[in-house]
Amino acid sequence: MAAASGVVRRGEYVYVVGDDLLFLAVFDASSKDPGQLRRVLPGERTDPAVESPEDKPDLEVLTVLPPFESHPNGALLGLGSGSTPARDRGFAWGLAADGSLHGEPLQLDLAPLYSLLREHLEALNVEGAAVMGDELWLLQRGNSEQGVNLVVSLELSEVLDSLLRDRTLAAPELRGMLAFDLGELEGAELTFSDASPLGGELLVFTASAEDSSDGGNGAILGSVVGTIDRGGEVRRLRTIDRNYKVEGVHAALDTGVVTMTFVCDQDDPDTASPLLSATLPVDPP
Repeated sequence: MAAASGVVRRGEYVYVVGDDLLFLAVFDASSKDPGQLRRVLPGERTDPAVESPEDKPDLEVLTVLPPFESHPNGALLGLGSGSTPARDRGFAWGLAADGSLHGEPLQLDLAPLYSLLREHLEALNVEGAAVMGDELWLLQRGNSEQGVNLVVSLELSEVLDSLLRDRTLAAPELRGMLAFDLGELEGAELTFSDASPLGGELLVFTASAEDSSDGGNGAILGSVVGTIDRGGEVRRLRTIDRNYKVEGVHAALDTGVVTMTFVCDQDDPDTASPLLSATLPVDPP
């Protein structure tokens, strides 16, 4: 994969979505064998290197849903960015007890929710999602009256009901929006790129700064990782090696240490997306 945008680890399995693919990449961390691509969305897109970027599905989000009806081990949830109406698609795929995929993916229509969000946002661009308590948080990167970084909160029970009943995300699930100012890096605003829940009470997020100066080519100036608590407080920021454009994060808590897995997009179709790992103490030093 050359344009990884989201990552989830479950047992020995590592799942990755790319913003230019109609497939989920599945890797077995206990094996040296190559990964496999499993189709999650219909379509004929076969060669992202030569096809129009406007046609890409822009799957930017991959997260885990808790157990719910007919999915006793939870499910993967993948969402398009919604940056154009053609990107209002997503999927849910059940998980087995060992973390492997179970059954077949459900294709989701995100237009009912995304159409409502477009009424409030100048440029919809959903980059991450995480289950936080009884809510599903969507992380929005894009200009709006509230700012460039927003968390859109949805009622989790209603989300799960809609997935089963209508295979969609719907407007009644919307609880509210909260704006965040993440500061700057190299003089450019930091904007959300992904998120991962940590125990339901803490959100680990990644953000990047992009060169938007006159004549700039949109080059990434650097990425950071941070945490947000349920009260909406940004608790820390750490700069990531600036050789990497971090697009996805999965976080897990182990004896007081946060272990993180990152996937990166180096903006080069001939360069495989790096997979990185890092640790962070739960409490500030």
